[in-house]
Amino acid sequence: MGICNVTKDSFSDGGIAFRTKDALKHIKTMVKAGATIIDIGAESARPGSDPITYQKEIKRLKPILEQLPKDKFIISIDTNKIETQEFVLQAGVHIINDIFGGNNDLFYLTKKFRSGLVLMHTPAAPKIMQTKTSSYTSIVKDIQKYFRSRIRKLDRYNISHKKVWLDPGIGFGKNLEQNLLIMKNIKKFRLKSCGLLLGSSRKSWIHMINKSTVDKRLGGSLASALYNMSQGVDILRVHDVFETRQAVEVYKRIACLQ
Repeated sequence: MGICNVTKDSFSDGGIAFRTKDALKHIKTMVKAGATIIDIGAESARPGSDPITYQKEIKRLKPILEQLPKDKFIISIDTNKIETQEFVLQAGVHIINDIFGGNNDLFYLTKKFRSGLVLMHTPAAPKIMQTKTSSYTSIVKDIQKYFRSRIRKLDRYNISHKKVWLDPGIGFGKNLEQNLLIMKNIKKFRLKSCGLLLGSSRKSWIHMINKSTVDKRLGGSLASALYNMSQGVDILRVHDVFETRQAVEVYKRIACLQ
């Protein structure tokens, strides 16, 4: 899953794809590099960020969606606003990626449009989420409990688990130790028949291990990607598509030798 942030203030690549023509060019490059899913976000969710209105979010997404083919690759939209979610599903988007883990309104739309879902865990909104790192009893058990409650809601709408991916939310209201524990125990978040998604690319947890600016975290991102892939993660949400795809292909070639 390649990341396209249509924002000026995202933590890693804010501004590079803010204009529609730049976003379309970036998406084309990622698909050519091997991305089979493109995740487009019009609102930054970096720690401390403020939300934007759904009107502004739709205004940023609309011209991009009007020009993207809907049958060449999977389009995911990273949004937690029901108005935006309904708009993009009507525009032919395949997956909604909700950092707040969805709600009954989204599950109703999912059933109506037969779309896919990425449900992420976060303890609070981005503005204050990093003040909540001490709120867990057990980071792994607490996230498992959170996902199980979401799955129970999904089941009321008879949504197939095979169209749902769970994302434990690396960097969203977690400190370094908690992020590492999540990745070490990633298999424990495979619940029912739901898939697993991980988004650890370029995030500050890497800097906490090896001091580095956001543009110097490729090594840490690849290490995380390969470890989590080896543990059964289905989707890797990444900034560096070409490098990640190459690393995965080389790893698999070595691992499959008899």
